[in-house]
Amino acid sequence: RAIQVIMVVAIAANLANGGQNGVALPALAHAHWGAGGYGILLACTAAGAVIGTLAAARSGRLRNPAMTASLAFIIAAGAVSGVPYLGGEAGAAALLLLIGVCNGLGNVLFYTMAQRSIPSAILGRVLSMLMLCSAGTFPLSVAVAGVLVRHLGPAPFFPIAGAFLVVAV
Repeated sequence: RAIQVIMVVAIAANLANGGQNGVALPALAHAHWGAGGYGILLACTAAGAVIGTLAAARSGRLRNPAMTASLAFIIAAGAVSGVPYLGGEAGAAALLLLIGVCNGLGNVLFYTMAQRSIPSAILGRVLSMLMLCSAGTFPLSVAVAGVLVRHLGPAPFFPIAGAFLVVAV
C-alpha cells in the first residue's frame, strides 16, 4: 500500500515540476530577463540542489526522514508559488535556490529511506517504477503546461503548480 501511495505522489509531483521547469520558467525568463537571466535562474536551482544534497548527507539519523522530506517538498511548493511574484529576477533566483535546496534534501532523504525499507528482492523493480512515474509524466506535464502558459501566461502557472505539489505531498 505504501508503495502505491508513493507512486501516486511521485506522479502528481512530477506533473507539476516538469511543466514548471520545462515550460513556465523558460517562458517567464524569456518575457522578463532573457537568456542570461534564465541561465542565472538555472544556476541557482542547481546550486541549491547541491547544497540540499550535501545537507542530506550531513543530516545523520533523523527520527522521521519521511516527515523531513515531506516538509522540504512542501516548503519547495510554497517557494514555487512565489517565483514570478517576489522581487523580479533576484527574488526568483532566491526562491529557485530554496527550491533546489528543498528538492535536493527531500530527494536524498526519500530515496535513502526507500532503499532501506524496501525488501532487496524487489528494490530494483520498485525504484524502476518510481523512476518511470517520475520521468514518464514529463511529456504530459509539459503538454498541459504549454496549453496553460499559452492561455494564462507563465506567472499564474507557478501558484497552480505549487498548490498541486502541496496536495500531492
